[in-house]
Amino acid sequence: MRIVAWLSILLLSFGALAGESIIYLRPADALNLNPWQADDSYSNEIAANIFDGLVRFKKNSTEIEPCLATAWTISADGRQWRFSLRRGVRFHDGTPFDSRAVIHSLQSRLKKKPSDLQRLSPLFSFITGVRSLEAHQVEITLDRPYAPFLVALADSAAFIQSPGSARSASFVPIGTGAYRFSSWSKDRSLILTHHAQYWGGKPGVEKVVFKVMPDPLGRLLQIRNGSADMTAIQSGKEFEELSLRSDIHILSNPSISTHYLGFNTRRKPFDRVEVRTAFQHVIPKGNMVKKIFQNLAQPAFTPLPPPIFPNQQAEPRDRFNLETARSLLKAAGLPKGFSCTLYYADGQQGIQEIVDLLALMARNIQITIRKVRLPFPELVKAASRGEHDMLILGWSTGPDPDFFLYPLFTFSPGNRNRFFYENAALTRLLEQGQTTMDPLRRERIYLDALDILRRDVPWMPLFHLIDNLACSRRIDGLFFTPLGQVIFREVTKESSK
Repeated sequence: MRIVAWLSILLLSFGALAGESIIYLRPADALNLNPWQADDSYSNEIAANIFDGLVRFKKNSTEIEPCLATAWTISADGRQWRFSLRRGVRFHDGTPFDSRAVIHSLQSRLKKKPSDLQRLSPLFSFITGVRSLEAHQVEITLDRPYAPFLVALADSAAFIQSPGSARSASFVPIGTGAYRFSSWSKDRSLILTHHAQYWGGKPGVEKVVFKVMPDPLGRLLQIRNGSADMTAIQSGKEFEELSLRSDIHILSNPSISTHYLGFNTRRKPFDRVEVRTAFQHVIPKGNMVKKIFQNLAQPAFTPLPPPIFPNQQAEPRDRFNLETARSLLKAAGLPKGFSCTLYYADGQQGIQEIVDLLALMARNIQITIRKVRLPFPELVKAASRGEHDMLILGWSTGPDPDFFLYPLFTFSPGNRNRFFYENAALTRLLEQGQTTMDPLRRERIYLDALDILRRDVPWMPLFHLIDNLACSRRIDGLFFTPLGQVIFREVTKESSK
């Protein structure tokens, strides 16, 4: 009887450990669980835990490592990429992963219109063919060399889906990742459960509950009382309070993003470089960002986030000089200043404070700013139509200079050029950057491109966000992708019993 009782206790204890779940509070719900289409961070964070790609980012790094592909070779002309595929992998529906699944995933997207693939559409415009060399080897052919190809393949837009995903009337997310889709109550919660046959080893937590809670005070209360395990920190006050708690630890990750003040270079007087340059001297950027964002952002003294291009030239830490700004306006023939509009999004942390400070400081050089606050979708539409003189927006994408600069500063299909700025020499450099495979030559190309942007000043980088996650100390093994997604495949949770 003692042995039976001891075994019963042991089994009950094991069940408690194996049945552990994590409750992750998020301010908004996912919008689309199809990673080929989703264009929001909440959806792509879910996808990053359900699906795998041929390659992936190393933990807390922008470097690439093998995933569903174990190795790859590149032809001398940079156009043929051969991938050796991982053996013994199955999708969540039991379908075997092989070259046919890769062909299905990639060719399905090649048939889509560019408008249906907003994210990383250039990746699929470069691919001209995918073929199976054998059950576990595929060859992808590009129409020209594409230097950031592996980085693009690590993005959720290139995740590999089960052919079974397309057989249902509505989309079902079926991947090979550490967690599988379980249920979704829209605007309430989404549940993932561990994939016991995951090729990387069974995850240490059975269930992850992505719970929607728009109220920041509600999120803070649940983290404090232990009824939830983790949440993103969205204010300096939250950071200060939670960082002092012994039962909470904070994970920080510099995001691959740049928020900027952009100028509509087609509208007077912002067609003059002297006017655009004057704004670099109107606000003390370093002090402003530190005061408004505290631990949630760092001042942008480089156009590109430092993690993806560390060798770029940094601007002076303090350019604030109203006399210099006045001299530049005088050189532009505007000694008495002018009036202009500044468009920005409603409800974004810290943006209103930046707008108010910029408007206040601009009065010192006789510039009157009319503030136009819009819901984010309306802001994007207005900016695309060129209604603004200036605007504040952010840009976040894959960790490669091409993904940052080419959409913003060229008039390529699907571009985000809200500056209406074009420089033929810059466009040539950015096109060379896409097709130059030698890393040293490629770095030189982007340094030259950044020099042009520094001279022409179509934008003024303001800050780079820092992702901060408050997490129970019972949880270990969480990490971020460069895109700010929290990954659970190595997570463990200490039992409360």
